[in-house]
Amino acid sequence: MDEAKAIKLCIAHRDPAGFEFLVNRFRKEALFHAVTFLENYEDAADACQESFHKAFVAMKSVKKMDRFYPWFYVILKNHCLNLIRKKEKHAQGRAEIYRSGVRSPDTEPGRFLEREEETQKIWSIVRGLKTEYREILMMKYAMRKNYNEMAITLGIPRGTVMSRLYHARRAFKDKYLEAYPDIASDKKKGGKNGRQSL
Repeated sequence: MDEAKAIKLCIAHRDPAGFEFLVNRFRKEALFHAVTFLENYEDAADACQESFHKAFVAMKSVKKMDRFYPWFYVILKNHCLNLIRKKEKHAQGRAEIYRSGVRSPDTEPGRFLEREEETQKIWSIVRGLKTEYREILMMKYAMRKNYNEMAITLGIPRGTVMSRLYHARRAFKDKYLEAYPDIASDKKKGGKNGRQSL
C-alpha cells in the first residue's frame, strides 16, 4: 500500500486499514511537531493520538486529498495551540511544562535535545518566539526539512517559507544576544581558548 491508495481507502470506503497505514507512516513526524509546540513528550503523544482520532472522523467529509500530512498538520497544530491556550490560563502549570521538557531519551526528539545545558538556553529562546517562527526553525534545524517540504506541510509558497525562515533567524539571534550577551561576546572573541567560533 502507498499513501495515495491509503487516502482513497479512507475517503471512499472509510477503511481503517488505510488510516492505520497513514498513522504508521506519519506518527514520528507528528510526534516531533507536537513536541515542538508542547515541549513535553507525554502531552505531545496524547495530542497526536487525539489529533489522529479527529482526522479519522473528519475524513468522512473530505472529497479529495492529494497528500495526507499537510491536511493533518493543520488539525494537529490547532489542537496543540488550543492546549497551550488552556494551559496559559494557569501560570504555574505552564511553567512546569517548560521545566519538564522532552523526557523520553529513546525518541528522536529526546536525542535531539540531549545536550542539556546548551539545549536549555536555545530552547528558552525558541519557545519565546511566536508560533510561526518556532515551528519553521524546528522544521529546518531539528527535522532537516528543505524549503519545498516545509512549503507543502505549512501550505504556503516556497518564497514565504524562505522569508519566514529569514525573519525567524533574525528574531532568534536578537533574543539570544539580548538574553546571553556574555556568551555572544565570548564567541566574537573566539571563545575561551581564543579560537574563532563559527
